[in-house]
Amino acid sequence: MTQPKRILVADDSPTITTLLRSALEGAGYEVSSAIDGVEAYEKGRDGDFDLAILDQLMPGLLGLEIIDRWHKEGIEIPVIMLSGVDDDRTVIDSLDKGAVDFVRKPFRLPELMARIRHRVQA
Repeated sequence: MTQPKRILVADDSPTITTLLRSALEGAGYEVSSAIDGVEAYEKGRDGDFDLAILDQLMPGLLGLEIIDRWHKEGIEIPVIMLSGVDDDRTVIDSLDKGAVDFVRKPFRLPELMARIRHRVQA
């Protein structure tokens, strides 16, 4: 039996974190969550994740700063960036820094789940 894929969900909104945790666990993924950028960075550094879903605007560290720090330490976790900022520069910066995808908030859960399935299989 194979191990479930591990996903890190980092968002300072408890509503979004709870929604994603419930949907992902229901789909067979193992989920760890963080409520700020520092916690997300540390969990990603210490864990072995198949995917991270990072909010761009979090207290402590921004999603882009987390990606930068992980890359400098040789940590390669595919990242789907979430952001409520409707700004093309944020999308471009996220993808240029190494995010594999970018989803604007508010998002549609079925679409986000399809993007996650595309990146990792439960």
